[in-house]
Amino acid sequence: MSITTVQSQALEKTLSKLEMALMTPSISGEMENWASTVKEAAATLATDWTCELNTVLHPQYEQISQTDPEMLSRVEQMKQAETTLAEELACFHEELHKFEIAATHVDWHELKIAAFQKKVEECGLQLIQRMKKQQITASAWLSESVYRDRGVKD
Repeated sequence: MSITTVQSQALEKTLSKLEMALMTPSISGEMENWASTVKEAAATLATDWTCELNTVLHPQYEQISQTDPEMLSRVEQMKQAETTLAEELACFHEELHKFEIAATHVDWHELKIAAFQKKVEECGLQLIQRMKKQQITASAWLSESVYRDRGVKD
Protein backbone atom coordinates (compact mmCIF):
# COMPACT_ATOMS: atom_id res chain seq x y z
CA MET A 1 0.00 0.00 0.00
CA SER A 2 2.89 2.31 -0.69
CA ILE A 3 1.86 5.60 -2.17
CA THR A 4 4.17 7.02 -4.81
CA THR A 5 3.77 10.71 -5.47
CA VAL A 6 5.86 13.38 -7.12
CA GLN A 7 6.76 14.57 -3.62
CA SER A 8 7.86 11.06 -2.59
CA GLN A 9 9.98 10.79 -5.69
CA ALA A 10 11.56 14.16 -4.91
CA LEU A 11 12.35 12.99 -1.39
CA GLU A 12 13.84 9.73 -2.64
CA LYS A 13 16.02 11.64 -5.09
CA THR A 14 17.16 14.04 -2.37
CA LEU A 15 17.91 11.22 0.08
CA SER A 16 19.86 9.32 -2.55
CA LYS A 17 21.85 12.41 -3.57
CA LEU A 18 22.59 13.25 0.08
CA GLU A 19 23.60 9.69 0.89
CA MET A 20 26.00 9.65 -2.05
CA ALA A 21 27.50 13.00 -1.03
CA LEU A 22 27.96 11.91 2.59
CA MET A 23 29.57 8.60 1.65
CA THR A 24 31.95 10.10 -0.89
CA PRO A 25 35.38 10.29 0.71
CA SER A 26 36.92 13.73 0.86
CA ILE A 27 40.07 14.06 -1.17
CA SER A 28 43.04 15.75 0.44
CA GLY A 29 42.69 19.48 -0.04
CA GLU A 30 39.00 19.17 -0.95
CA MET A 31 37.32 19.28 2.48
CA GLU A 32 35.58 22.55 1.62
CA ASN A 33 34.26 21.04 -1.63
CA TRP A 34 32.96 17.99 0.28
CA ALA A 35 31.09 20.29 2.67
CA SER A 36 29.61 22.28 -0.22
CA THR A 37 28.52 19.14 -2.03
CA VAL A 38 26.80 17.78 1.08
CA LYS A 39 25.15 21.14 1.76
CA GLU A 40 23.88 21.31 -1.83
CA ALA A 41 22.55 17.75 -1.60
CA ALA A 42 20.80 18.56 1.69
CA ALA A 43 19.39 21.89 0.51
CA THR A 44 15.86 20.61 -0.19
CA LEU A 45 15.75 17.89 2.46
CA ALA A 46 13.58 19.78 4.96
CA THR A 47 11.13 20.86 2.25
CA ASP A 48 10.94 17.41 0.67
CA TRP A 49 10.48 15.75 4.07
CA THR A 50 7.70 18.17 5.01
CA CYS A 51 5.93 17.46 1.71
CA GLU A 52 6.27 13.71 2.37
CA LEU A 53 4.74 14.15 5.81
CA ASN A 54 1.83 16.22 4.56
CA THR A 55 1.01 14.29 1.38
CA VAL A 56 1.87 10.70 2.27
CA LEU A 57 2.57 9.92 5.92
CA HIS A 58 -0.13 12.00 7.62
CA PRO A 59 -2.84 10.65 5.29
CA GLN A 60 -1.57 7.15 6.06
CA TYR A 61 -1.78 7.86 9.80
CA GLU A 62 -5.34 9.10 9.32
CA GLN A 63 -6.31 6.02 7.34
CA ILE A 64 -4.79 3.72 9.95
CA SER A 65 -6.74 5.53 12.67
CA GLN A 66 -10.01 5.27 10.78
CA THR A 67 -9.54 1.69 9.58
CA ASP A 68 -8.33 0.18 12.84
CA PRO A 69 -8.78 2.30 16.00
CA GLU A 70 -6.91 -0.38 17.97
CA MET A 71 -3.75 0.85 16.25
CA LEU A 72 -3.98 4.40 17.58
CA SER A 73 -1.01 3.73 19.84
CA ARG A 74 1.07 2.87 16.74
CA VAL A 75 0.01 6.15 15.12
CA GLU A 76 1.05 8.03 18.26
CA GLN A 77 4.43 6.28 18.22
CA MET A 78 4.93 7.33 14.60
CA LYS A 79 4.01 10.92 15.44
CA GLN A 80 6.53 10.90 18.30
CA ALA A 81 9.18 9.51 15.94
CA GLU A 82 8.32 12.35 13.57
CA THR A 83 9.03 14.90 16.30
CA THR A 84 12.38 13.28 16.97
CA LEU A 85 13.16 13.29 13.25
CA ALA A 86 12.42 17.02 13.06
CA GLU A 87 14.91 17.65 15.87
CA GLU A 88 17.52 15.43 14.19
CA LEU A 89 17.00 17.21 10.87
CA ALA A 90 17.55 20.61 12.49
CA CYS A 91 20.63 19.31 14.33
CA PHE A 92 22.07 17.86 11.11
CA HIS A 93 21.69 21.18 9.28
CA GLU A 94 23.28 23.06 12.21
CA GLU A 95 26.24 20.67 12.36
CA LEU A 96 26.66 20.80 8.59
CA HIS A 97 26.68 24.61 8.69
CA LYS A 98 29.30 24.61 11.46
CA PHE A 99 31.39 22.10 9.55
CA GLU A 100 31.20 24.15 6.38
CA ILE A 101 32.53 27.18 8.27
CA ALA A 102 35.30 25.08 9.84
CA ALA A 103 36.24 23.65 6.43
CA THR A 104 36.71 27.13 4.99
CA HIS A 105 39.21 28.00 7.73
CA VAL A 106 41.18 24.78 8.02
CA ASP A 107 43.45 25.26 4.98
CA TRP A 108 45.81 22.30 4.70
CA HIS A 109 45.26 21.15 8.32
CA GLU A 110 42.27 19.01 7.36
CA LEU A 111 43.10 16.30 9.88
CA LYS A 112 42.05 18.73 12.60
CA ILE A 113 38.43 18.49 11.47
CA ALA A 114 38.39 14.88 10.26
CA ALA A 115 36.50 13.75 13.37
CA PHE A 116 33.98 16.56 12.86
CA GLN A 117 33.52 15.45 9.25
CA LYS A 118 32.91 11.88 10.43
CA LYS A 119 30.32 13.17 12.91
CA VAL A 120 28.46 15.07 10.17
CA GLU A 121 28.61 12.03 7.92
CA GLU A 122 27.24 9.67 10.58
CA CYS A 123 24.56 12.15 11.65
CA GLY A 124 23.38 12.53 8.05
CA LEU A 125 23.39 8.82 7.28
CA GLN A 126 21.47 8.04 10.48
CA LEU A 127 18.93 10.72 9.60
CA ILE A 128 18.43 9.23 6.15
CA GLN A 129 18.00 5.76 7.64
CA ARG A 130 15.44 6.99 10.18
CA MET A 131 13.46 8.83 7.52
CA LYS A 132 13.31 5.72 5.38
CA LYS A 133 12.33 3.66 8.41
CA GLN A 134 9.50 6.10 9.18
CA GLN A 135 8.18 5.65 5.64
CA ILE A 136 8.40 1.86 5.81
CA THR A 137 6.83 1.76 9.27
CA ALA A 138 3.85 3.86 8.20
CA SER A 139 3.34 1.70 5.12
CA ALA A 140 3.57 -1.52 7.13
CA TRP A 141 1.08 -0.36 9.77
CA LEU A 142 -1.27 0.86 7.05
CA SER A 143 -1.20 -2.57 5.42
CA GLU A 144 -1.72 -4.20 8.79
CA SER A 145 -4.71 -1.97 9.57
CA VAL A 146 -6.37 -2.75 6.25
CA TYR A 147 -5.59 -6.45 5.85
CA ARG A 148 -5.36 -7.73 9.43
CA ASP A 149 -7.45 -10.80 10.19
CA ARG A 150 -9.61 -9.79 13.11
CA GLY A 151 -11.08 -13.26 13.63
CA VAL A 152 -14.67 -14.38 13.73
CA LYS A 153 -17.09 -12.42 15.87
CA ASP A 154 -19.61 -14.33 17.99
